[in-house]
Amino acid sequence: MLNLRNKKRGFIQRKAAAAVELAVCLPVIVILALGSMEAASMIFLRQALVQSAYETVKEAARAQGSEALALTRSREVLAFRDIQGETVTIVPAGTEALDRGTEITVTISAPGDTNSIFPFGPFRNREVSVSATMVKE
Repeated sequence: MLNLRNKKRGFIQRKAAAAVELAVCLPVIVILALGSMEAASMIFLRQALVQSAYETVKEAARAQGSEALALTRSREVLAFRDIQGETVTIVPAGTEALDRGTEITVTISAPGDTNSIFPFGPFRNREVSVSATMVKE
């Protein structure tokens, strides 16, 4: 009878220890999972901006390209990826009148706030910005 009580007590103690381990580990696991999702979201945002900057500068640098066509292309790429609040800057302005061989730089920025999965996190009040440069054809 004593042996049966000891086994039952040992089983209850193991269950209690497992509950404590879960209570300690679960918040850490949840924070890691949410942090990974947010980091992946910001990596996606940066990659979308890189793709948009490349497509925009490629359009602006074409021999028949124009700034209006480049901005339209930028909006298309960003809209397809559901990026919001972007700012597109093309330097120098008026790309259609530039001489062949002139460097054109496109800078695209987007806020982390409006493109974040969660309303909290390390990317609040931060802006992701990328640039791409090509030579006018």
